[in-house]
Amino acid sequence: MQQILLIYTLKVGMLRIRTFYPKRIETKKITYLKKMEMWGKILPSPGVNTWVAYDTENTTVGFISYFKKDHECEITTLYLLPQYQNLGIGTKLINAALIDAFQCNICSSLSLWVLQTNLSAISFYKKFGFDSDSQCHEELYEGTKITDIRMIKTL
Repeated sequence: MQQILLIYTLKVGMLRIRTFYPKRIETKKITYLKKMEMWGKILPSPGVNTWVAYDTENTTVGFISYFKKDHECEITTLYLLPQYQNLGIGTKLINAALIDAFQCNICSSLSLWVLQTNLSAISFYKKFGFDSDSQCHEELYEGTKITDIRMIKTL
């Protein structure tokens, strides 16, 4: 069984580690250069809190990022490599962010935006108490109109 580490680095240099063991690991080749470029811009931004999941070979397998905006925090990204999905790692990442935001008492709620058509993600977030607040955002992406809905959880 492969070990996965969740590591969170605060801007002041503190380090927290959570360890857990997934049930299975599958391998697939993936391409995610565009997403990496976007993350490279978001993650180093001031005020962005990020938890990163690493395997024992120090390979990044996923992460979650959130930032504080007024009295609310917003999750900007929750991503896992496809071969690490459905192993409980996403659950560990979102729990880490929820606990961190609650314990630090930095916000009264945590929100996120998710594609309206991504029913599995919506179902996943509902398990953690997130509900749609009826706000939506529409945009064109590669010639296709997409709609994001906002989900929120009170802390």
